[in-house]
Amino acid sequence: MQHSSAAVRWRSAALLSSIVGAAASTYLLVEYVTGQPGLCLTGSGCDVVRASAFAYPLGIPMPLIGLVFYLAAIWIQLRMLDARSIAGLRVETALLTLAIVGATASIVLTAIEAFVIEAFCSWCLVQAAASLALLLAAVMLRRAPVDATEAHSSRTRHQAARILEGERASLLRTLRAGAGAAVLAVAALLVMGAANGAPISSPSPSSLAPAGSPRIGSGAVEVVEFADFQCPGCAALAPILADLAASDEMTLVSRYFPLDSIHPNADRSARAAAAADQQGSFWPMSAALYARQDAWKDLPGGDADAFFLAMADELGLDTGRWQASYQSPETAAAVDLDRQAASAMGLSSTPTLFIGGTQYTGPLSAEGIRAAIAAAQ
Repeated sequence: MQHSSAAVRWRSAALLSSIVGAAASTYLLVEYVTGQPGLCLTGSGCDVVRASAFAYPLGIPMPLIGLVFYLAAIWIQLRMLDARSIAGLRVETALLTLAIVGATASIVLTAIEAFVIEAFCSWCLVQAAASLALLLAAVMLRRAPVDATEAHSSRTRHQAARILEGERASLLRTLRAGAGAAVLAVAALLVMGAANGAPISSPSPSSLAPAGSPRIGSGAVEVVEFADFQCPGCAALAPILADLAASDEMTLVSRYFPLDSIHPNADRSARAAAAADQQGSFWPMSAALYARQDAWKDLPGGDADAFFLAMADELGLDTGRWQASYQSPETAAAVDLDRQAASAMGLSSTPTLFIGGTQYTGPLSAEGIRAAIAAAQ
């Protein structure tokens, strides 16, 4: 079976698309399994998506499903030179069928990120782009002309064998080059992510959860969260932690870690919660800040101050006392003390959890955190 040059080009495009998708899936899978802080091109969107209920369908990490899909696409493409059909389907048709399923799933998942989670994971977007590129290549490959020539002589059979061998060699070169580049890219991303997020030192229990830090729940295991009230991932995790603390499965300790470089109102919101803590209302203010995050996150400074003051009033706080505390150097120093502690431990992202004194690197789900609590007892 002699393929046209167009088919060869589209086969290479399909293979490269599959390799890119597999690389992105591998990188995400390592992040999901280890909990290592990763490099996200969409701010904190990767953490928000990973903390959502859609990240572990049936308990399976979503990147693992993506990796299996792209490896299956690569396998089908490698079979093209040696087989005319797979499970009764022409090989090109089998690839197209798989590509349609993958592209449809990517479109649905991207829509969920946009309209349900309201955050984007940059590597999920890379996977989606790879699936669409694979679909385009599969469509064009299915339409590309194929010259099925019967070999009536030893010469024509020899020519056909040479053509097939050339196509096989070209495909294997593409596979080796693409796979090599993908391995290097994933390794570099993991190294940079580890360097960016690895703790510098192990904190002592007293320094990790100072007596004055807000806490709730009466569980035997302390879970310390370094949080940024403007972080979408923290907002997604907040109700999970609140439920675990309310059921006394743990004692939750909150530490301030405002990431001012990416969240302009992070410091203001931390001071708003710290000022509420002076009146014993840290947790109601914390819940309100997360619930209304979209309403205040982009406000200019003065408007944000007024918004937080109105929230204090709605919570029934003494607004005069709250405002004095909100603006006081002592409150700013308390927030900065937590920020310095986080920096001293090498932390760079939120939410960061310590369970029983050990930094937690598992999935940000109730099941994952509950399992870590059980292991720490």
